[in-house]
Amino acid sequence: MAVSREKKEEILAGYRELLSKSQAVIITHYGGLNMPQLNKVRSAVRGAQAEFHVTKNTLIARAFKEAGYQVPDEWLTGATAVSFCFGDPPAAAKAIQQLSEDLEKFKIVGGVLAGAALNAERVKELATMPSLDTLRAQLIGLLSAPASGLVSVLNAAIGGVMYALQAKIDKEQPAGEAASA
Repeated sequence: MAVSREKKEEILAGYRELLSKSQAVIITHYGGLNMPQLNKVRSAVRGAQAEFHVTKNTLIARAFKEAGYQVPDEWLTGATAVSFCFGDPPAAAKAIQQLSEDLEKFKIVGGVLAGAALNAERVKELATMPSLDTLRAQLIGLLSAPASGLVSVLNAAIGGVMYALQAKIDKEQPAGEAASA
C-alpha cells in the first residue's frame, strides 16, 4: 500500500522531532520478531528513557541526512527500527544489547552518538559504560576524597597537640593535685 506524500511528510517531521530531542540513536534490524517480542523490546527500551520505532528506511535516511548524521546506507536496509535515546545513552544501549542477546532475530546494526556514527561493536561498548548516575557518584567521590583526607589530617594534628598539652599539664602538676582533681 502506497503512502501519500502528505503522510510521508508527517512521518519525516516526526523523525526530525525525535532526532532533535535524542541524545543518541541506536539502529537495529528486527526481521522475524512477532508482536509480543516487539512489545517486549518497546517496553524494555521505554524503561531506559528511549523510544523504539519501526521506521521506513528512505524516510529515516532522509531525516538522518537533514540532521547532519553520516549513517551508512547498508544500516538502513531490510526491517529497520531506531531507538531514540532521550536520557542516558549507555542505559538505552545496555537494554538493547540485552535484548539482542535474548532475541535471536534482533540485531544491533549501529548508532549515532553526539553526531558521530557508531558501528555495532561501538554500540556494544557504549552498553558497558557506567550510567550517568554512577559516573556522577564516582565524580562526587573523587571530589570529596581530598576534602575528607584534609579533615582527617587536621583532626590528627589537633589531636596530637591536645595530647601533648595534656601530657605537659599532667607532668607539671604535682602528684597531690592530680589525685585530688
